[in-house]
Amino acid sequence: MKIFLLILIFFTNAYAQIYRWITSETPINASLKQIFVLDSLNIWIGGDSSYILYSSDKGTTWEIQNYNADFEITDIFFIDKNRGWAIENGSNGITVLNNILSTTNGGRSWSRKRFRPDDVTLYSICFTDSITGFIGGDQNMFHYTTDAGENWLPVQRDTSIFSQYPVRKIRFINKNYGFAVGGYFDFGGVLWHCSNGGQIWSTDSAYADPFFDMVFLDSTSVLTIASDIERSYPNAVFKTINLGSTWTFFEIPFYGVIRGMSKRTLSEIWGTFQNEFIYSKDFGYNWETIPTPDNIIVYDIEFIDSTFGIAVADSGMILYYNLLPNTILREGEHILEDFELFQNFPNPFNNSTNIKWNSPVSGFQTIKLFNTLGQKIDTIAEGYFNSGSHSISYIMKNSLPSGVYYYQLKIGERVNTKSMIYLK
Repeated sequence: MKIFLLILIFFTNAYAQIYRWITSETPINASLKQIFVLDSLNIWIGGDSSYILYSSDKGTTWEIQNYNADFEITDIFFIDKNRGWAIENGSNGITVLNNILSTTNGGRSWSRKRFRPDDVTLYSICFTDSITGFIGGDQNMFHYTTDAGENWLPVQRDTSIFSQYPVRKIRFINKNYGFAVGGYFDFGGVLWHCSNGGQIWSTDSAYADPFFDMVFLDSTSVLTIASDIERSYPNAVFKTINLGSTWTFFEIPFYGVIRGMSKRTLSEIWGTFQNEFIYSKDFGYNWETIPTPDNIIVYDIEFIDSTFGIAVADSGMILYYNLLPNTILREGEHILEDFELFQNFPNPFNNSTNIKWNSPVSGFQTIKLFNTLGQKIDTIAEGYFNSGSHSISYIMKNSLPSGVYYYQLKIGERVNTKSMIYLK
């Protein structure tokens, strides 16, 4: 038993990487709900009272670019440092109004154009070039423009009944392929895609709950999560790896609304989950949650790179994500690593089980099996592995008794150990 304890202590103090969210106040007190990241420096944030904040230095300083007390910003999109658009939604006390904001100087000044008809809510705006754009909302609102937003016309959609559901988010993965997600609370969620620059949109899939955001994992893969506001049904992950031709889905053991999503690394995805963050480190297959600082409610999240992220929240709060490498964990902080050994599945198991791990480097790697006395029982994997995610199916020796065993991943000086339960 002493050998095993030494292994755990060594791992806890070696190469720990702490991913810490730090809160920061802004000069305003309104809820901040939208983020648009153009590049490593330029960021725009939108929120209640139609606030638009801009940073040209990766969030170090912010300036206020827009304010309109009775409205809110529901989406922002830029194609370069100068040309951008935003949706302003609000009310005059009688009808619901929408304005399309546009800028040609990075938001230093915004022009405002009334969008009609009234009594609809626009949720998303997206452009593929300086003149071609798309907007989505409720009341069958899915329109396009070919004159930079001066005029809007309905997009062509298939005849599926679900094609008329609200459109919550529109984004393009490349010039031709675009994706949209949406739906009604307690009524249904829908996924759409186009393959011709937005000329025709197809309804891909429908589900019991709506979708609010999506994340592009690579040039052909998209992931989104269905959300139930009443927390009566679990969240469900939908994923395509072939540009929307087919989708797979599965439920995860979480309940609530995921409004914003972003990718930190190739395999790690984060989402805003009310007063928590939800994240996956294995391409969206397994998920965990951590609380936000002070349990503040967060709305949107974006990662600029693997070491720096930003989230927006109530009361004008901005949360910054910083990676602190080679640091010993302190109470209240959370360890998340690119170097990771996952829990075997199934567990407990009778004959065979699957073991997955992530490696940030290529090199010689081993996974060995130990009993509770720290004695080596078997070698599960051994050899040269490239950086990335790996999986192996392991068959337990019939001669071994039922009980608790430990499997240990070692890559260079890095070690991670987990337990498994074998039942004959």
